[in-house]
Amino acid sequence: MDQRARTEKIFEMVQAMKLVKLSELSSELGVSMPTIRKDVDELQKAGRVERVHGNVRLTSRQPKALLDAYDAGILPTSEEKARIGRKAAGFISNGDSVILDCGATTTELARTLLERQNLRIVTNALNIAIILGGEPTNRVMLTGGIFKAETIAVSGEKASAFFEGMFVDKLFLAAGGVSIEAGISYPDFIDLHVKRAMIDAARSIYLLADSKKFGKREFATFGGIEKIDYLITDTGLEQKYVDWIEGNGIEIIYA
Repeated sequence: MDQRARTEKIFEMVQAMKLVKLSELSSELGVSMPTIRKDVDELQKAGRVERVHGNVRLTSRQPKALLDAYDAGILPTSEEKARIGRKAAGFISNGDSVILDCGATTTELARTLLERQNLRIVTNALNIAIILGGEPTNRVMLTGGIFKAETIAVSGEKASAFFEGMFVDKLFLAAGGVSIEAGISYPDFIDLHVKRAMIDAARSIYLLADSKKFGKREFATFGGIEKIDYLITDTGLEQKYVDWIEGNGIEIIYA
């Protein structure tokens, strides 16, 4: 595993666990403490994490800094995520009503929708609301809930209650991990209520997940893959996952 891959893995672990010991990172990744310190230093220089007494946590940010958090790297993106976002945008037409989940890939989707008009958008992501709210013909609705700085979004029961009685054309859903054993999973239990409510409110459900998410299991399991209608992913998806997904009657769309 090269340094870039390690730093992304470290950031994912810190997002999920909130506070991680350097020694735990060293053990988990199978590298020396000096190597871990060097990797964490790179993340710290980028403003994504900070070291506190032998531990690593997400960087504390002021509200103004959060407005630019996506560009600052708090939501790590990639070319695969950008391609998936662009592909997903092709399924949204002027006048559609959509739910956009929080996350790096859905943010890439939002950035590709800047030319769309008359959209009715519901989201739990503050940055997505800011991106798409600039078009005066769009109607952007932002849920309430508990603010989570690591995803620039809100979650919890208040956020899920917002979707009661709502019906939209399409949901573009994010995932922390996808595995045959656990289905779709997320870093935090409070996310689960929101995801279920989003699914209940949508006619068609698109899961946006790059191939690196597959085989990965996060802390809180959402449930089976059969809850979605379409998967938009990259061409790196392993054949066993292709067979599993298509075996559940889900259409795979490659970006």
